Amino acid sequence: MKMVKSLLLGSAAGVVAVAGAQAADLPVKAKPVEYVKICSLYGDGFYYIPGTETCVRIGASAQADYWYNALGNGHIMFDGAGGAQDRTTNMHATRGRADVGLDSRTQTAYGTLRSVVVLRMDNVDQGTVTPNVTRTYIQWAGFTFGHTKSYSDPYGSWGGSDFRMLLQGITHSETGANGTNQIAYTCELGNGMVFIVGADERKNNSLSNLSTAGVVSVGAAPTTSRSGMLFPDPYAAFRMSQAWGNWSAAIHTSQNSALYYSGNNAVLGLTGCGAGAQGGTTQCLYPSDKMGWAFLSGGQLNLPMIAQGDRIGYYFNYGVGATKYAGGANLNSPGLFGAGNNVALGVVTDGVYVNGAGIQLTTGWAFGAAFEHWITPQFDVVVFGDIAEFKYNNAVIAGRLFCGGSGAAVQNIVVAAAVVCDPGFRYSEVGARVDWFPVPGFRLAIEAKYAMVETAFAGQQVTLTKTQGARPTGAYTAKDQGITAVAFRAQRGFGGVGE
Repeated sequence: MKMVKSLLLGSAAGVVAVAGAQAADLPVKAKPVEYVKICSLYGDGFYYIPGTETCVRIGASAQADYWYNALGNGHIMFDGAGGAQDRTTNMHATRGRADVGLDSRTQTAYGTLRSVVVLRMDNVDQGTVTPNVTRTYIQWAGFTFGHTKSYSDPYGSWGGSDFRMLLQGITHSETGANGTNQIAYTCELGNGMVFIVGADERKNNSLSNLSTAGVVSVGAAPTTSRSGMLFPDPYAAFRMSQAWGNWSAAIHTSQNSALYYSGNNAVLGLTGCGAGAQGGTTQCLYPSDKMGWAFLSGGQLNLPMIAQGDRIGYYFNYGVGATKYAGGANLNSPGLFGAGNNVALGVVTDGVYVNGAGIQLTTGWAFGAAFEHWITPQFDVVVFGDIAEFKYNNAVIAGRLFCGGSGAAVQNIVVAAAVVCDPGFRYSEVGARVDWFPVPGFRLAIEAKYAMVETAFAGQQVTLTKTQGARPTGAYTAKDQGITAVAFRAQRGFGGVGE
């Protein structure tokens, strides 16, 4: 028995000795793994970056678009080559889109420090890949620096951000799709109200010297004679959000400054360039700058008494010399051809002038309304309509500046002397969209839109001296024309990074 006890004790001692020797060779004990923690300060989807006080949210979206009678950016075909409506036109367009975004936030003594980056990649039609950074901005202590949606955009506009339209909105002032470079300061007034002052990158239409021949063609923006940007477009905005909905109003300004005169005006006896001067150089004078302005307003009214999520949206914009804001950010000079040698046409500008004379500013306005109704929590329908107009003053119309009068040169659109030379027009739309959300974050949608161009030349004969698509030069009858476009979208997203 003593022998057995001695063997057991000896074996135990040996094991302890060996274990001690091996323990001496083990590495230092590792620190505990720090797992990612949920950050509840800013809503769902945020997590703390390990070892920091910064919270981050990751979002992404995959999207497929299919269009009929629209371009690869969703722009309905009423201008450019698309407006020719001939065999040179692609009636069908497709787009695959990928968005990836990061939203990071940190608490500081001056409030939340936030930075957002959204990277976009579009693959359009025949594989044309277009990279874009739709959001890259910093917010801190009331300031916003960088590229994001403008605070001057009115509520109630239907773009990619508000009413989730598939086809490109034409008559509204909305930068939600791609954003704009800006600097802004937001003053909190309480009870959901804010006052904002800021400046966006310049957004304008052509400022044309009509003393230059051929700067105006059907379906194309006139050649511009605008000077370089002296400063961005400043604005002031008021915005409010309440339980009943929201409302906003803004005043936006945009400077119209031209290049040097290209010569003298023999018709009006005006001198733009000195004797022996080279036209279009610093040896010549230039017209005085004119500040354009636009009033932007809009809102949404919630209608929970009908169904949860139901709402009405509306906007009204008006301006002079700032038609990108007032008449529509995507409204271009129409040149929509129809059967029977007919064409609807008009010209979009911020202003025009002739050598030796001042700038004549263009007036624009737009109004639109939409109604969204949720049939079930998975199905909703939107019906909408809008109208916009571009108007030229009497100095332009009576002076026949677009038809070679008052020192203007001959353009690519010619009318008889008996025809009133008014390049103004109206553009209007009506449409509907249906959404189906079979599961959260997955969307299937279809949209149809009918657009009408009403030309001020209606009923008159116009002669086109430049082709559009395969449409020949020659005489056409100006007549109001319409076009229908259809779009389908499949979209899957998560995270909600962006605004």
